[in-house]
Amino acid sequence: MEIKRGDQVIHLVGQQLAVGDQLPDVNLIDKDKTSVALADHINGLTVISIVPDINTRTCNIQTNRFAALAKEKEYPILTISTNSPEDIVNWCHANDVDMVYLSDENHDLADASGLLMAENDKLARTVFLVDATGKIEYMEIVPDMREEPNYDAVISLADSLSK
Repeated sequence: MEIKRGDQVIHLVGQQLAVGDQLPDVNLIDKDKTSVALADHINGLTVISIVPDINTRTCNIQTNRFAALAKEKEYPILTISTNSPEDIVNWCHANDVDMVYLSDENHDLADASGLLMAENDKLARTVFLVDATGKIEYMEIVPDMREEPNYDAVISLADSLSK
């Protein structure tokens, strides 16, 4: 699959997941540098926001937006990126955000989901909505990495399914 960053074409490595697929149960790294299973963070209906690099403008906007939504929603919202745990802790402190934020610096999720951008070795901007079993109910791979995801689509579906 190809996505873009402006005029630059970016290739995703491997086979991408699709709605109806199971989210792979991979190990990620939490803020404390502990290896954790992604499945352990799927607590019922869960929104997963994936950003390429938390230290960029669009990723910052996306993560702050989902962090704000997480405070008002009854379902969990978590963020994943290839940033190091140190980068994640620093960003959370600088933005006064307390949220579940996991690192895929080892590329376990990137490799298992087909979301690794070959040109820059980062995860593609993606949003998942998964049910309690980890089945993907909604998925958006943002076609241009400079753009934000469709927040309304994923939150509307999550709100309707959580009732």
